[in-house]
Amino acid sequence: MNILFLEGDMSRSGGTERMTAWLSSNLAQTHKVSIISLHFQHGQLFFPLDENVYHSILKASQTPARIQEIHKFIRKETIDVVINVDTGMGYIGILAATGTGAKVITWEHSNYYNNWNSRLFPHLRKFAARKSSAIVVLTERDKYNYETNIKRCVPVTVIANPVKKQENEYNEASKTILSAGALGKIKRFDLIVSIGKIIFEKHPDWQWVICGDGPEREDLLRKTAEAKMQKNICFCGSVSDMDSKYRQAAMYVLTSEMEGLPMVLLEAKSHGLPIISFDIETGPSEVIRDGVNGYLIESGDVHKMADRICRLIEDESLRTEFAKNAVLDMEKFDEEMIVNKWEQLLKEI
Repeated sequence: MNILFLEGDMSRSGGTERMTAWLSSNLAQTHKVSIISLHFQHGQLFFPLDENVYHSILKASQTPARIQEIHKFIRKETIDVVINVDTGMGYIGILAATGTGAKVITWEHSNYYNNWNSRLFPHLRKFAARKSSAIVVLTERDKYNYETNIKRCVPVTVIANPVKKQENEYNEASKTILSAGALGKIKRFDLIVSIGKIIFEKHPDWQWVICGDGPEREDLLRKTAEAKMQKNICFCGSVSDMDSKYRQAAMYVLTSEMEGLPMVLLEAKSHGLPIISFDIETGPSEVIRDGVNGYLIESGDVHKMADRICRLIEDESLRTEFAKNAVLDMEKFDEEMIVNKWEQLLKEI
């Protein structure tokens, strides 16, 4: 097949771009694959692509002109399938493919209820869910959300994000709590200061490391300084080698308000870390078995989050047991199986 991915900006370092790079590079082993970036803010690809993947950047800046430019590309290259990377821009691929014979898959990277504080986004999502050839979501819960909330919804397929199991030993001596992600409001990293006050009063020799950058960075640094916890809470910025951070950690903590299927949880799981997370709408409950390899906590419950972190800090044998159980359910995120699911969908649409 001849496949085109439409992506917001492949120079970004987000999970959406990482998954686009991974999937396009795998599909390029058996198909002709192209990626078009609508923007290219940072001037170079953040994630490497297979040499067989063709990447280009739109010249047009206005939406009607962009749709026209993509339409011409689809016709010229005789594209069979357009994959819209995320629902918000799904309408662009749908309109661009109109009259070309190309099928359109819209790939949800968050979940049905996350509208990014936009009144327009729910309408864009519904348009994509009714006019695409198929929708791909990350979790069974989100499949249910789509099918029960959108009338005349096209077929919804669940395909999780993949992760490869790491073979490193769990670091029993570590005194580091790890979190990572873009420093934006939806990640709720500000709660770390409130949680940390409780933890570090009891365990001042522990540290919480947060990897990532974003618009909330200065505010988070200020709040940490006001709480006099600079020695215990470290915002270390963007990190190119996250594997080393996972290897050095004792546990991983997710504070987000909303996620799809967080890559950070899958990566923490693949590195054999106990995981503590708020039990938000989608994601954590498909990665964590509560009380077996981590804890799921009612969203926003700072005191219970602190209590569960302290429980793991104070019980090394429990941390080790959770670490051993981290491998449970890893087969759901097997790379080969997930590529095969995409191949099956491409044949069926």
